[in-house]
Amino acid sequence: MTGNNDMLSEVSVIIPNYQCGAWLSRTIDSCLQQSEYLKEIIIVDDHSTDNSWEVLSQYQERYPRIIKVYRNLRKGGNNARNYGFSLSAGKYIQWLDADDQLLPGKFEAQLSLFEKIPAADIVYSDWRLETYDEKGDVIRREDKYHSQYTDFLLELLVDNWSPPHNYLLKREIAAKLAAINAWNPETPVLQDREYFTLAAMEGARFYYAAGCFCVYNRWNRNSVSKKNNPQLTIDLLEKFGGRVEENKSLPAEKKRMYKKVLITAAILTRLSGNSMLLKDRQLKFSNIYWPMVHSYKTRIKLLIALTRNLSYSA
Repeated sequence: MTGNNDMLSEVSVIIPNYQCGAWLSRTIDSCLQQSEYLKEIIIVDDHSTDNSWEVLSQYQERYPRIIKVYRNLRKGGNNARNYGFSLSAGKYIQWLDADDQLLPGKFEAQLSLFEKIPAADIVYSDWRLETYDEKGDVIRREDKYHSQYTDFLLELLVDNWSPPHNYLLKREIAAKLAAINAWNPETPVLQDREYFTLAAMEGARFYYAAGCFCVYNRWNRNSVSKKNNPQLTIDLLEKFGGRVEENKSLPAEKKRMYKKVLITAAILTRLSGNSMLLKDRQLKFSNIYWPMVHSYKTRIKLLIALTRNLSYSA
């Protein structure tokens, strides 16, 4: 940082919590380690029945100026996020789940980039995935690297994923997203994917600040997020397709590419559910965005499905 005091103490961290009493101290402490940049930490408890409220009350008592604790008005993680944002006052918004952590230097690096590039709306960096077994031991640790992408909407559509706490947002773009209900309470899964994809579709400008600045924790490799009903993913992809079609600011060439990406994503999602995809009107060689098909096994599976679909249609 260059000493611009307007950027100090202006981050609102918003944490929805449900049944994460065992993680809360680690999560909150990871924010307090960067307290010089904090305006507030807002924690909205979603009516937990574990020891969450006790932990939160203790932290609020110890840090009454910074930590603000509320009970959710309406059940649901996205309702908690929306409520937390409505109570916030910071110039910058940091979303953080109650079982994840920030790493030292995040706010300094990302706020410095905002200072350097005033046009930026959202700043992202690298991040770390830690996978735990049932005993709570780390069984895998992976660093995930990014770069400055020229088309961030494309990266989001192909699911070049980052956890929500990897990003830091200007309040203006968070308010714009709140107005279109981007944290949609009716979206049952992939809420963060919807949120940041809508941000890109709304014209948010994403910039990269080098460094690994957050930890995403996952309980074993068969976590709930990996067991979603494929149809829910397909429904979300179709929703994105509708928005792409309606977006009058997108050049026709970009629209065609994005729609091809979304068709490919839907096909791959169906394949992951072992569907043979017969009689699928969109299953054509010309509709596949091949850069999304990473593994050799998936390519073979897709080629078999394409051939069978072609034979069936003939």
